[in-house]
Amino acid sequence: MLPLPAPLTRQLAVQGAAVILVLSLAWPWFAWQGTPLPWPQTALAIGSVAFVFATLSGQPWPWRIAHGALLPLAWYLYPLPA
Repeated sequence: MLPLPAPLTRQLAVQGAAVILVLSLAWPWFAWQGTPLPWPQTALAIGSVAFVFATLSGQPWPWRIAHGALLPLAWYLYPLPA
């Protein structure tokens, strides 16, 4: 049996899985239509999928909320000047 990853590694894996799932579904659709990917909606979709993944994997509630808010907040705060 494989050892379980460290808690931080597990949290990064949940976020990474959400990013891969949403982009693998959205990117071909928007590329086929020839339109740019709507990043605000994509960030919200990734946050929602990460929240669902965290819930399915039995993460504590603070981690579920953090997963749901991480990427939408990162997208929202990115344009701020340094």
